[in-house]
Amino acid sequence: MMDIVLDAVEAVRYVSVHPRIDESKIVLMGHSEGAIVLPIICREVKKNAGLADIFGCIFYSGFGETLEKALDLQRETILADIQLEKGMKGFILRSLITEAGLIKQYDQMRKKVHAEGDPDFISMKCGLVKLPAKWWREHMAYDFEGALKDNITCHCLAITGQKDVQVHNEPCLPGKAAAIVPLAASIESHRPINLTHSLRSIDGRAGILNIQREYTRMGKLPLDAELLSITDDWCDRRLFGL
Repeated sequence: MMDIVLDAVEAVRYVSVHPRIDESKIVLMGHSEGAIVLPIICREVKKNAGLADIFGCIFYSGFGETLEKALDLQRETILADIQLEKGMKGFILRSLITEAGLIKQYDQMRKKVHAEGDPDFISMKCGLVKLPAKWWREHMAYDFEGALKDNITCHCLAITGQKDVQVHNEPCLPGKAAAIVPLAASIESHRPINLTHSLRSIDGRAGILNIQREYTRMGKLPLDAELLSITDDWCDRRLFGL
């Protein structure tokens, strides 16, 4: 996780000295994990002498979220989706995938992540799946809620769709958003009704069981028009005073 943060700080350093960029108007945009780590990037930028504070942050699908909270939501969504499956497929899924089983799997992963010697990687599912243990430890140890409260002093735009099944959208409720970043210069938040985690909209119910296939399909579509309109309008007002 900190590797991502430090890479972002170096990107800020690079653009800060670009002759065509106003270093006092730099805006960071993060999606999913990128949105989760934005407050840490802002903190690290503040610690670097010679770098101006970040002017604005745009949070896509990750505002006010932590990795562990997101995993809780995804587990709940998986179990809800399984209950809706019909026929033999539904029977098999309900027999194989239970809440207790998912929690046990997660607890086993946590134990491996925090094993003696702090391994960089761990193996799950009989060695078929390799996970970055260092990345998990950093996410589990960091106080993201405190980071948002203490380090976000810039203008903020937060957007999470109501059909996002990977992170909670409730932090983007206006009252909650303001409490999450109390030191922000401003906070504007939106919860588009049909927007998914892939930043595309869908009609009907959003599910998680076939999410990889759905993301492959939606990845070929343009970004959601409402998302782009909200972002363009915010940038015009904050950056250009239009």
